[in-house]
Formats: sequence, structure tokens, C-alpha cells
Amino acid sequence: MYKKETYEKQILLTAFTILLTACSLIQAAPSDDHLTKALTGMIDALNKDDVAKREAFLKKYYVNADSASALERWQGHLVRYSEMLGNIKIRTIDLSDKAQPRALIQTSSPRSMSEFENFFLNMDQNKPEKFFSMGLEPGLNPEITAIDRPLTNEEIRRFTKEYIQSLVDKDLFSGAVSLAKDGIPFYEDVYGKADLRWGVDNKLDTKFNLGSMNKMFTGVAICQLVEQGKLSFDDKINKYLDTLPNDELANNITVHQLLTHTSGMVSYWEAMANMDWTALRSVKDFADLNLNDKLSFEPGTEFQYSNSGPLYLGLIIEKITGMDYHDYIREHVSKPAGMENTDCYHVDAVIPNLAQGYAWDPETETHWANIFQHSARGSAAGGGFSTVVDLQRFAKALYDGTLLSKEMLETYTTGKIEMGPNDKYAYLIGDELWNGHRAVGHGGGAPGINADLKIFPDLGYTIAVMVNYDEAATAVSQFVTQLITHNREVPE
Repeated sequence: MYKKETYEKQILLTAFTILLTACSLIQAAPSDDHLTKALTGMIDALNKDDVAKREAFLKKYYVNADSASALERWQGHLVRYSEMLGNIKIRTIDLSDKAQPRALIQTSSPRSMSEFENFFLNMDQNKPEKFFSMGLEPGLNPEITAIDRPLTNEEIRRFTKEYIQSLVDKDLFSGAVSLAKDGIPFYEDVYGKADLRWGVDNKLDTKFNLGSMNKMFTGVAICQLVEQGKLSFDDKINKYLDTLPNDELANNITVHQLLTHTSGMVSYWEAMANMDWTALRSVKDFADLNLNDKLSFEPGTEFQYSNSGPLYLGLIIEKITGMDYHDYIREHVSKPAGMENTDCYHVDAVIPNLAQGYAWDPETETHWANIFQHSARGSAAGGGFSTVVDLQRFAKALYDGTLLSKEMLETYTTGKIEMGPNDKYAYLIGDELWNGHRAVGHGGGAPGINADLKIFPDLGYTIAVMVNYDEAATAVSQFVTQLITHNREVPE
């Protein structure tokens, strides 16, 4: 018979072996055949207007298929994808990254952002045979991908111009683009109207709405104050906002969590739905909207993108500096960077050369001015205005030491939160990998608003695109990203 100690060791060894086996099964990569069927099954579900077929696909491949509300939500997603893309044909399938299998698809919808799109599934880390999200990026024409070397700046310029013109021809792009290498622009252009009613053309210095891109400036400001020893990323917000009536917010949330969208704070959109948006003028006006809301999870345990966190960072900036948030950003971010046309303007003020945003209405198939779809002024979370020229200046000032030290720049831009296989979030700025190359930046979007900034530290390229239409800036930025990273050697 076994001695007691031997018996217990045997039980522990057996349990440990079972645990290792279970872990290996959980983490085992799905087969190429499974991933191919997931991609082709998704495309088939999109091509057929069949609710039952889409539900069957989701139940087999979607990680949260047990949730009725999640299934209903994803049914809606698939309908929108189908309407946006039209009938789809698969051109090629790429399974080189098991965490993000891809298919180059050819679309047929007249309002698709590209004839060719890269469709991908993000597979769940714990259940890699299931996907948790999906996405689209404008794909390169197979004639471009056939080029077996990195593209020259002239080729990037030419292909970008051709792509944007294809969007303009479909009335999908109205805005400005600036591409730079090592801080020197090699392609800048403008398209469309800043004001459709009066027929005013967009210009290179036209001010477009930033959407959420103001968050980058808020992140820089916080990092500046940390460098000056005036606060710490680990500080609880009650150290600075000691009069907050909501103890759950004040006593549990850190500056780090506000910067990384891990605070558990909900966004203020629901509160805005029942009030006069023209009354929102200061950071405090916005922050007060959800002052008494409960947290949606314990701070630090999850990621949930929220516009509320940056607002409280704005209040902290005001408390520490004694300055209005907008004044601080103007004096310590915009002016040092030479950003002459960047600010959170009052939209009812007379601001020269400021573009009116236009949202597309699919029912009437026309553009409508978005004057009733955003607040009267931007905030620490977004809604300010800038130009593609100023965004290039911001990128340069970020990396030449004007705004932050080299060490703090690394802290600011290094991803802290995993959002996807190649997508992390840093301190109110994104940290992504595109074809193995790092891109730092942020986008912004709302009805009639879209903008994007991507900075490639290892390649020296910067992309700035801003539009007064929906979505097109993101599409152009992603298209140019693929041109820039095409066949370029990945740094070790």
C-alpha cells in the first residue's frame, strides 16, 4: 500500500497533469481548416439574407453565443456589414496569424470604401476556435500586392491619390490628407467642400473636427505634469478632486486607470440625450453628467472605452495648474508644437475656415449637416478642431522632445492594455502593429466627423487624414498604412 505522503503526492501529480492537459487544449491553435471554414462561413452568412443561417454561424463560431442579447447584437452587425459590402467574393485567405485569420474580399456595394477589403476575425485567447470580434480594412489591389519590394514615396503618393479619387467619385470623401517621411511632407491634398450650402472648398488649413483625438493632448498634458513631479500615475483621483460627492469614483480610481479606460466609468452619452447640448461648454459641464453613476466594473479589472475618464483627467489638470483645461492645452501643447489652428472652439463662434460636418442618411441617400449631433464645444475627451498640417506638427513635436522627454514619450506611447492581437492602448493613445511595424496614434469619429493620425517610429512615416464626412479618414489611413508597410523589413 502507498504511504499517506506518497498517495497525496500521486493525487497532486495527477491533478497537475490534468490541469496541464486542459491548459494545452485551451491554448491549442485551431487548425487551418477550422479557420478557413470560419472565414468562408462568415462570408457566406453575409451574402445570404437569411437570419437562421447567420444565427447558426454565430452559434458555431462566436465566443459569446450563449448570450441571447449578444447574438441579437451580432445579427445587427452582420446586417450592417452586408448592406455596406454588397455581394462578396473571396480572393485570397491568409492564415499566417492564427489569432487573426484574414480574407481579401472583393465587394460590390457602391458605398463600400474599397473594391478590395481585408476582412478579419479576432480569435479569442482562451477559446481560439471562437472569434470575439471582426473588422475591415481597405485592401490593396492584387496588382499592388504583386510588387515584390517596398513602395517608393512616389508610388505611395500615386496609389493614395488614385484611391482617394475613387472615394471622391462615389461622394465618400471630403477632406484633407498629409503624408510625411522624417517630418517632411511628400503628399498633401484636399478634396470636397468645407460648406456644401455655400460651395466653399476645403483647404489644407481647413479646421476639421478631431472627434476623440483630443484625448492624445490630454494624455500628453498628464505626462507633462508627472514629469514635473506634480502627480503620479498611481495616485487616486480623490487626492486632487477631494470634493467629489461620489466616493466610489473618488476613492477607487487611479490616474493610470483613467488614462487606459480601465476605470469602470460609463460614458456620458445617455445623460446627454436628455439635455441641451449647447449648455456643455467647460470640462466640468461634461464631467458632471455622470458624476453619480455607478461603476460598471471594479477599477483595473477590465477595459471599456469611455469618454468620461479623460474628463476627470481634465479636472485634475485644472486643479493642479490653476488653469482652465483649454488654456493649458493651448499654452503647453499646441503653442510649443506650432499648432496654430488647433483648439476647442465654440461652434457658435465665428471661426474662419472651419469645416461643417455632414452625416450620410441612408434612407434619403443625402448628406445632412451635423449641427444638432454634437456639443457646443469640445472637451478633454474630444470634439476639438485641428488641421492635417497641425497634426503633422504634433507628431514631430512628440518625437523631437518638444512636448515630452524621450523616457516619458516611451511611457506615454507604450501599450498597457491588450485590445486585440496587434492592438494595444497606452495613455490615451493607441499602440498598434501593422505588418509587423509599430504605429502610434489615435482616431476620432462621430456623425459627419472622422480623423486619424498614425506615426510609424521605426519607418519615419506619419499619416494625417481629416474629413467632414463619415468614416473615410479611417479608410484612407488604413489604406496608406498598407502601402507604407508593404514588403518592408520588420525590425527585430
